[in-house]
Amino acid sequence: MNGLDMIISQIGEEAENSAAGIIQEAEEKARTILEEGEQTCREIEKEAEQKAASLREDILTKSRSAARMERRRELLREKQKLIGEVLDEAKQSLSVLDGREYFTLIAEMLKKYAQPGEGEICFNERDLNRLPEGFEETISEIARAKGGSLTLSRTPCGIGGGFILVYGGIEENCSFDSVFADEKERLQDRIHEMLFA
Repeated sequence: MNGLDMIISQIGEEAENSAAGIIQEAEEKARTILEEGEQTCREIEKEAEQKAASLREDILTKSRSAARMERRRELLREKQKLIGEVLDEAKQSLSVLDGREYFTLIAEMLKKYAQPGEGEICFNERDLNRLPEGFEETISEIARAKGGSLTLSRTPCGIGGGFILVYGGIEENCSFDSVFADEKERLQDRIHEMLFA
């Protein structure tokens, strides 16, 4: 082998060694990049699983809360319905009281609603026709105790039960419908306490 062949052979050998080193270094870098990529993927997967678990728990918590809220709303609707039915029955029961009980109730209501001054009291036709004997005097006594006077109107008014007071052209509706409507919230609270306490 001559000198030139030896130089070429040596250069070839060095090139092979250098190429092998470069290839080895490249393979190590590729392996490192691959390992780092796999590690990053595992971290991303773990983070995604944690986020999914957290999101799942949030959704479950919100769903449970919404279900409890809907249950409370439904329960409240049913309670209000029941209270409304009780109030309607109570109002209806007033209209079917016998004459003595009915007009005792009317006298108690009149004690609450009568005012000082001259006025008039109006009843529906049914009540005008069944006024107990001496009830006009009871009306007058209650009005006097309040510092006023009331005369009985012979013209029936269009209410279901109760009465209307008129003072100086101003009507105060003391019908059962009106009284129940005015007292509805207080009555609902009271019935709620009685039924659900």
